[in-house]
Amino acid sequence: MSFPSWWKNEESSFLGVNKAIQRNIENGRWKEPKPIQMQAIPTLLERRDFIGSAPTGSGKSGAFIIPSLFLSSAPHHKLKSSREGEIRGLILAPSLELAAQLHREIERLGIGKPGGLSSLLLSRSNASQVIGGSAGGKSGLDMLVSTPLRLVDAIEKGLRLNSVRIVVLDEADRLLDATDGKRARKPKGEAGTESIVEDEEEEEEEEDDSSQSFLAQMDIVLSEVPSTATRALFSATVTPTVRFLAESILRNPLDVTIANSGSVGGANTDIEQELMFVGKEQGKLLAIRQLVQRGQLHPPAIIFLESKNRAQALFGELLYDGIHVDVIHAGRSKSARENAVAKFRRGDTWVLICTDLVARGVDFRAVNMVINYDLPSSGIDYVHRIGRTGRAGRKGKAITFFTEGDFENLRTIANIIKQSGCNVEDWMLNLPRKSNKKNANSVVRRRERISTTPEYDRQKKRRRQQAIEHNKKKLKMSTTSQE
Repeated sequence: MSFPSWWKNEESSFLGVNKAIQRNIENGRWKEPKPIQMQAIPTLLERRDFIGSAPTGSGKSGAFIIPSLFLSSAPHHKLKSSREGEIRGLILAPSLELAAQLHREIERLGIGKPGGLSSLLLSRSNASQVIGGSAGGKSGLDMLVSTPLRLVDAIEKGLRLNSVRIVVLDEADRLLDATDGKRARKPKGEAGTESIVEDEEEEEEEEDDSSQSFLAQMDIVLSEVPSTATRALFSATVTPTVRFLAESILRNPLDVTIANSGSVGGANTDIEQELMFVGKEQGKLLAIRQLVQRGQLHPPAIIFLESKNRAQALFGELLYDGIHVDVIHAGRSKSARENAVAKFRRGDTWVLICTDLVARGVDFRAVNMVINYDLPSSGIDYVHRIGRTGRAGRKGKAITFFTEGDFENLRTIANIIKQSGCNVEDWMLNLPRKSNKKNANSVVRRRERISTTPEYDRQKKRRRQQAIEHNKKKLKMSTTSQE
């Protein structure tokens, strides 16, 4: 990767850091700078705020990690005998999986940095050290990576962020969402429904009763960051709402949009996209099995569903079929999720079933196919989901199932596919526009369960179980009365 000439200025305090990072870049997969990197890196090194919108797989993480490593390593204008307790760089991501991935990339790019690299992924096990200021030793922390909920919890317990020089919001459109990030409740009388918004930061044996949205959590975090800190927002889909909120967060930012991104039409043109009508819900499972039988399911593949219960149910069905499959969702423990990701990266798992937990930012290299088992509720979710394939110049394929009950959301998805240069039927583009009623997406419509067992057999089994339970209660009452 070639650098601007001023990076190589021998009088620059960045010289040693520059050599180490450049060597690590050349040893990785960025042989030439990506467009978003060419715009963001010099801007952030000039300590100017930045909004970056670029397609999925376009090198956004390098665009903010590289300048963050420089800024967190720069000498302080006031000499100190110790910088213990300092946190100089802060990166926030909406999910544990994405945060862990960013931390790994920071560690890779920081190998051999003069003075060493001190970075940490904030977790329950190390939170007390970070709060107490002992994490990173006398030099403090160069970089801290966290999810919003974990960081807010640390702030409420005394963590101070007054030494932060740069703060980055990755997947900013989600982090600045007033409805996302909180555990939604099921409405009374609708036990079969499940919220679109799952608690994506749920960790092992952890229950979160917070009703704070990501936006509310970000308000807390940013209020603790000094006004002198450089601030940056990155996403594949920077919505008008994000730009509006950025006016109160950023100071005269440089706003850069690369290629097709910046709206719901920002799907990657390297992805072959297809809409597949499956009739009713039962047709989805049949369609998956037909793809397998015809050799049209090309691993590694990711299948997205709208809820953890549905993801778990599909996992059981495909596991029974003998497919090398695993599942990841917020209902699984932290260790189980990490293990599922690791197996998929190694190739031990051919198909990864998941919710939108890994739809954003998580980089699985060489994913050949994405299947939307459940139609995404918005164009933005669609863009991020299919963005798990067709990354870094590779080709990919995305198949999206839709049923008779999905027509309300179909037009938006069809328009995105059309704008990406893929074929869609004209009637799809002429469907009525989606309703904009308030809270229209707060609860996912009720879908039939994923199962090959006929409904008659399921009801029969339930009645048998109820009879057994009833007999147990009668026996217990009879025993009690005799005593």
